[in-house]
Amino acid sequence: MTSDSRGPGRSITRRAFVGGAAALPLVARRIESVAAQPARSKPFAGKTLNVFMFDHPYPRALKELLPQFTELTGIKVEMDTPGFLVYNQRADLELSTGSGAYDVMVLSFIFSGKWMGAGWASRLNDYIAKDAATDAADFLSGAMAPMKSGQDVFALPFVAESTLMVYRRDVFEKAGLKPPDTFDELLAAAPKIQTAEMKAYMGRGLGGFHWIWPNYLFAYGGKFFADPPKDLTPMLASAESIKSAEVFGRLYREFSVPGVQSYAEPQSSGGMMEGRTAVYIDALAWVGLAADPAKSKVKDRVGFALPPGGPAGRFPQAAVHGLQIPTGAKQKDVSWEFVKWATSREVMGKISETVIYPAVTRASVLGSPAYRQKYSWGGADIGALHGAVLKQAAAGYMAYRTVPEFPPVGDRVSIALSEISTGQKPAAQAMRDCQRDVEGILTKAGRSIRKS
Repeated sequence: MTSDSRGPGRSITRRAFVGGAAALPLVARRIESVAAQPARSKPFAGKTLNVFMFDHPYPRALKELLPQFTELTGIKVEMDTPGFLVYNQRADLELSTGSGAYDVMVLSFIFSGKWMGAGWASRLNDYIAKDAATDAADFLSGAMAPMKSGQDVFALPFVAESTLMVYRRDVFEKAGLKPPDTFDELLAAAPKIQTAEMKAYMGRGLGGFHWIWPNYLFAYGGKFFADPPKDLTPMLASAESIKSAEVFGRLYREFSVPGVQSYAEPQSSGGMMEGRTAVYIDALAWVGLAADPAKSKVKDRVGFALPPGGPAGRFPQAAVHGLQIPTGAKQKDVSWEFVKWATSREVMGKISETVIYPAVTRASVLGSPAYRQKYSWGGADIGALHGAVLKQAAAGYMAYRTVPEFPPVGDRVSIALSEISTGQKPAAQAMRDCQRDVEGILTKAGRSIRKS
């Protein structure tokens, strides 16, 4: 997400850090056992790493834990965390030049195919093989898959964003309705639960359109491409794609908050936490904030479920981001020390235990008693939902998202969805125009497609 695409898509400041800064000192204390091991040599003492990540709950927690890392290794870390959209733009340029300005960077899911294919990320197999403590087999297969090309590993995942739905149990019970199982049911319920004070549906803005809309697109039988990565003929003007865009746009126009098209995740999740909406579909890291015991006004009144489906089934989205060592990095052995620490079982486990961070990537953390006990919200087993999304997404329908040309395609799709959701164009016209432009993007990139 996310995530996504931006999946995260984020031009985001992510002000609503899960768990809050007050919980982070607890994280540091809980992982003291890692640092308080017998004295060990520190061959990289005095070294400094420049780490480039996007603004997200996990990097925010890591920033608070950097003194622990320095104590453990002697390595100092400077971390830069712009919003997701800005990160992707800057990272794409940085990696293409190979300047080596950063020692560690995020392998962004939406760019993973391009960056790995171009050889801009270092192969980590040798590091993993010689460092058993990394325990790469502990990473969930659905989280590890986007970090690999064949048998080569190019990053270790720190977040797996799975789309889930959070909804107001009290609102649906009062209306005598069950939570929506399909998008048609959501659209039918919207006018029955919406009030002057509370909108029925919370969307996410332009930066996240092509992270949320695919839940609709695939549910109605639509596709981005005919058969990615083999056949990239765009399918955006099909009847199924147009129908999904119509439903998506109507929920935004009639049943969401004014100006939602410009919302980033903190604003959308904040609206749910404040009780201004009844249904919110987004990445787990953001919908989960509705259950934050410290910040959410509706924490005792929400339920969680898989996102709605449609005539073709249910297709929750998943976006995974990991830590990579750029091929241009000048001190790769030092970089590895940070990568393995930041994605370790100890660090990930304690962060998930002490702040609201359920979007984990390690099986040992997801299956731990502490995780299961903490992430049982509104009668739902969040770990089971999260695991189900990652397992289902691994079946192959997420292949569209790692196509090297997807970033510009996704941007053009977002423009079309903005036109639809604001009423500038009817769905059929907007998607036909989008189809034409995406065909141009792919043709210019040298792809062989069947033009409509």
